[in-house]
Amino acid sequence: MGFQGNGVTMLNFDGTYRPQKRLFRFPHEWIDLSDVPETNLYCSGEALAEIERRLRRRRMRGAVLIGNGNFHYVSYLLIKEMKEPFTLVLFDHHTDAEGGSDRLISCGSWVAYALGHPQLQKVIIVGPSCSPSHLRLSPKITVLPFDDHDEWPTALLNAIPTGSVYISIDKDALRREDAVTNWDQGMMPLSRLLACLRLLLFYKKVLGVDICGEYPQAAVDVFHPFCREAQQKNERANTAILETCFQYAAPHLRPA
Repeated sequence: MGFQGNGVTMLNFDGTYRPQKRLFRFPHEWIDLSDVPETNLYCSGEALAEIERRLRRRRMRGAVLIGNGNFHYVSYLLIKEMKEPFTLVLFDHHTDAEGGSDRLISCGSWVAYALGHPQLQKVIIVGPSCSPSHLRLSPKITVLPFDDHDEWPTALLNAIPTGSVYISIDKDALRREDAVTNWDQGMMPLSRLLACLRLLLFYKKVLGVDICGEYPQAAVDVFHPFCREAQQKNERANTAILETCFQYAAPHLRPA
């Protein structure tokens, strides 16, 4: 059914996308959020409302690049925009479904907030190394630990009960050979993630996609070998994910 979005929205919380020049060839826009306080890791209600206000003004309604994983809670705001029954497919090394407080949302609790969306029918979390028995997860959540066998992407497809999906990708689900993040990482090869994406894009109506998991770095780190390697790996992964999404978009929505 394909990708329904047009273009790329880059959120500037932390400046991590400016060195990733290959991303600029996609039709894109910037939303600057670097001046919003109380956003890193935990987000206050006031900050969340300001982020939502700025997101509403965006022109591109396609893929959203969020920044490093500390800001993954922005996915909750993007999911709130969905108007039809859908399944959230989350590629992540963590469940992000821990109980949060009424005052703060975090990168570790946003899925619990998203469960309140009336159109969200199911959450499929793909990529944890094992099913987290220490969490009391909602019956609406299915965890698929990463298992690198040929039938695994099909098992993901079969677990989705709806024709429409929203896809959220935290690159910490990927192995270090393919991405570098500021969280502990899984073992999924980028090639396997892309295979899953192609299946979802072919068989499902993909309402939206967001990507996070950049490696945060200060200006002084730009020339540090490790930081440069992290930026290059993440740029390649981001580019491959976006190219896959737009390959399955309607012809008039594809980048030139």
